[in-house]
Amino acid sequence: MDKVIVDTSAWIESFRPAGENELKETVRQLISEGKILLPGIIETEILRGTKSKKEYQMLDEVLGGLTYLPVEDSFWGRLAKFSFDLFRAGVTVPLTDTYVAFLGIENDVPILHRDTHFDLIAQNTGLKIY
Repeated sequence: MDKVIVDTSAWIESFRPAGENELKETVRQLISEGKILLPGIIETEILRGTKSKKEYQMLDEVLGGLTYLPVEDSFWGRLAKFSFDLFRAGVTVPLTDTYVAFLGIENDVPILHRDTHFDLIAQNTGLKIY
């Protein structure tokens, strides 16, 4: 496995003092090995939830060292179709999670998460879970 998308839910769990130790170690290892792909939406979710300017700056520096995962303009039409198909299959999840899941599918990378929405998507698509 080369790269992984770490969802906001997993980042938050890894930041919590009482967070799951195995997840914390996994995230640390993925960072040190340079294996994390960072979509802009996840970066935005993490930074907007910081509690202080100091915490913002610290996390901005950490996230700035990760590999950014951009999307091209044509991505949005494919995402709309993917989301449409999920709805028609009875899978109703937030658009942010649909976006992240579709990035994982299109880039053939798994998602590390702590959010059941990704499990629902994976049950109905080719999404890989880390």
